[in-house]
Amino acid sequence: MSEYHFERSRLVAAPPELMAQFFMDGVAWYRLNPEWEVLALEKTGDGDKLKVRYERSEQEAEYCRRPASADFCATGGVVEFVGETSRTITLTWNRQEGRLTRLDYRENFAEPPESGRMAELNLWLDAVGGYLTLAARTDRKARLGRWLLDRFWLRMSPMSRRISLIIVGMEALALLLFIAILLIYRFIG
Repeated sequence: MSEYHFERSRLVAAPPELMAQFFMDGVAWYRLNPEWEVLALEKTGDGDKLKVRYERSEQEAEYCRRPASADFCATGGVVEFVGETSRTITLTWNRQEGRLTRLDYRENFAEPPESGRMAELNLWLDAVGGYLTLAARTDRKARLGRWLLDRFWLRMSPMSRRISLIIVGMEALALLLFIAILLIYRFIG
């Protein structure tokens, strides 16, 4: 067993049953990972076959998620990605007070992970928490938000998502500048 590991816990406003289904299905979970772009995903009886490209190194990797590792009980399970560089992720959850569930994530590494990778794992867990919180809601806004995420956002590469956010942010700043110029012209000019 490796001495290098990443552990993180997060409270999520979603029931444990929804978490079990989310991780068992895996599609949104794979696509929420900011460290890789999902190039291909095939669900078979032998487990999920996943082909990804890591964003920082631009290396492609193929993983097979063992079917036994896709089984989750009421309190969590272990996901094994078998490939050139295998990954074993332990996920546990338990119900907390106030309709919250505590999600615990643990992954071991053969060598010390870079700080950039640790940041990406934090972002992945935060994205999972946000997605599950949205999926647990039943109102129209939440259903529309989840549809938009599934239909558009999760199909984009992590780089495309970052570029989209930059464009939206710059357009918002341009709109604010335009409004400020109109207000100045109206009241001063």
